[in-house]
Amino acid sequence: MTAMFALVDCNSFYASCERIFRPDLRGRPVVVLSNNDGCIVAGSAEAKALGVRTGMPLFEARDLIRKHQVAVFSSNYGLYGDISRRVMASLATLVPAVEVYSIDEAFLDLSLVREAELLPLAQQVRARIARWVGVPVCVGIAPTKVLAKLANHAAKRYPATGGTVVLTDPARRERLLALTPVSRVWGVGRRLSGGLEALGIETALDLTRADSGM
Repeated sequence: MTAMFALVDCNSFYASCERIFRPDLRGRPVVVLSNNDGCIVAGSAEAKALGVRTGMPLFEARDLIRKHQVAVFSSNYGLYGDISRRVMASLATLVPAVEVYSIDEAFLDLSLVREAELLPLAQQVRARIARWVGVPVCVGIAPTKVLAKLANHAAKRYPATGGTVVLTDPARRERLLALTPVSRVWGVGRRLSGGLEALGIETALDLTRADSGM
């Protein structure tokens, strides 16, 4: 049995939850505020493209919000928790093993799935969550959880992937690793990446080769 994992990650989860009940907001920038409405805790892709950042105080974003008619919501964590449970329950109808990683992410164990069926399954996951719950997701599939995380990042970053990336081909895996800054590797982050870069480890591929002693 060959190990294989999928990471399913909801896109702009809090904003997507609000859009379920406001279909008129599709394509329009959306932000969600903290409990006291003091800062932005989440934003849609359209809002991020305008320069609205997670953690930005609301007063700093007011001009952008007015200029671009950004829809603003107070956070509703009860709603987000309910939508999360629906997403996870929907995933459980497709695969037997679902490991909930966070409110908007889950790992799936696909070790028993044949390689030829991986991409169709990923596409089925996206279609089912969209249809049953109304939240867009991206799916990354790879032999390890770390690689599945990178595959998911690529699925989000590159529209040509259609929201799904399967990293079973070693050559494709190496190309993605070479394109990925070491700071994007799960468990590394910005704090550790500085030290690694000082050692000449700048990409995920560099890190892989360092681990293997190359």
